[in-house]
Amino acid sequence: MAEKTYKFYGWEQADVAPVADGYEYIPTLRHMYDILSEIWCKETCAPRMRDDWSKENMTLGQCSITAFLVQDIFGGEVYGIERDGGNFHCYNVIDGKTFDLTSEQFGDEKLNYEDNPEQSRDVHFAKEEKHERYLFLKSELEKKVQKIAMLSLIDKAAKGSIEGAEQIAEAYFTGKYGDKNLAKAKKWASYAAKHGSTLAADILSKI
Repeated sequence: MAEKTYKFYGWEQADVAPVADGYEYIPTLRHMYDILSEIWCKETCAPRMRDDWSKENMTLGQCSITAFLVQDIFGGEVYGIERDGGNFHCYNVIDGKTFDLTSEQFGDEKLNYEDNPEQSRDVHFAKEEKHERYLFLKSELEKKVQKIAMLSLIDKAAKGSIEGAEQIAEAYFTGKYGDKNLAKAKKWASYAAKHGSTLAADILSKI
């Protein structure tokens, strides 16, 4: 199977790892781009650009909220390229490397990533609608990460891992990856407990 290719600026070096805890299921910026590709939508697009947004041009109007969300997870700084009208197109610099996950919206235009001003989230998020779009994007990302985490555990358990089964039971019992589901928690805990899991036995005693 051929390796997937990307078109966003800096993709060749986008194997940087997250610095924030809890994001082991987004191991690189390429994975971050893949997840965001399923989330970017008209609602997360800047209002002035929404009429032109499409799935084929999914990065349109997504730059600032995406750049600050990337910063949350991967660290680094956010910089901005001044555009017509005084708006800034935001991108990330992480460990001295430049990444622009929303560069594709500019087509063949070559952007200048040198000597641009650093951007402040306080300034950008002073605009309430932008802050709300950022929070919505972040919330949708968290849902995707939770789903990936649960599917990973299910796959692990399906391959015979008792640890995986007890972790699924715990996740359903506590609602760690979404809503609680005591029926499913009981199912997985019963399986793990039969194979000697004390954690699963403890969960069963509480259901």
